[in-house]
Amino acid sequence: MNVIEKIENSRQQQDLTFLEDRLKSARAPLKEIAGVRIDVAEVLCPQHGAFEQRCRTLHGLVKVQQKTDCPACLHEKITVLKKNIASDQQRNQAQLIKNLLSQTGIPARFATASFDSYQPVNAESLRCQKVCQAYAQKWSERLAQGGGLVMCGKPGTGKNHLAVAIAKHIITTHHASVVLTSALRITRDVKSTWAKDATKTESEVIKHYTGVDMLIIDEIGVQFGSEAEKLILFEIINTRYENMKPTLLLSNLPKEDLTTYLGERVLDRMNEGGGCTLAFTWESYRARAV
Repeated sequence: MNVIEKIENSRQQQDLTFLEDRLKSARAPLKEIAGVRIDVAEVLCPQHGAFEQRCRTLHGLVKVQQKTDCPACLHEKITVLKKNIASDQQRNQAQLIKNLLSQTGIPARFATASFDSYQPVNAESLRCQKVCQAYAQKWSERLAQGGGLVMCGKPGTGKNHLAVAIAKHIITTHHASVVLTSALRITRDVKSTWAKDATKTESEVIKHYTGVDMLIIDEIGVQFGSEAEKLILFEIINTRYENMKPTLLLSNLPKEDLTTYLGERVLDRMNEGGGCTLAFTWESYRARAV
């Protein structure tokens, strides 16, 4: 929502409050107020016919007079204004979701991925789907507890599909900010700040990856695996852990190799706060399609 939209929304809310107060005043039981004369008369509304109008008159240095409006007219105006406000809110939410989705970095290949389009091939893949759905549906709890998720195992088994499905769900339902990237891209982004002509500082890059509500890191273990690269990943994952920010890790490595690569401490922290590790051990979709 831009500044102009915020101003318009504020104005509509003020108008709604004003009209609701006017309607309440028109329907409220009459109360005597010191110094105020109240006259009641039947007045004809061109649209709704006769209605009881209250006229309050305050005599002081200046005569002040206030008359109530037709309750039916006020009710109609309130109904129209509420519909306009709801329509604007829906439009703003749709734009927010569109912006959040465009910032995730979801590859074109997985643009249509969702829980509904995921096709489990056996009991284990069905269990993984259900766990991922439960994780997404309990996002508020995961966010509050900082619970992460690890998907590891054979390539082509639907890890990216389910990760994107989680991202889409928490964006559309909770307006969460999500970034999907690879371990190699993260290390390259950080290393690029070491050059003399770098346009960003290392802290700025780290902040980008540690600040979003959910960070999805793909291809863990594909990069060269130097100590510097491991330290970069550990700093990001650990910072997010300390700040209660859920992280989702994807790897084609078996669980044992992934544990060796990242270290038991990292995997243990990923499983805290309601997180868990899912092993994708069945054959590749792509292999079956050949």
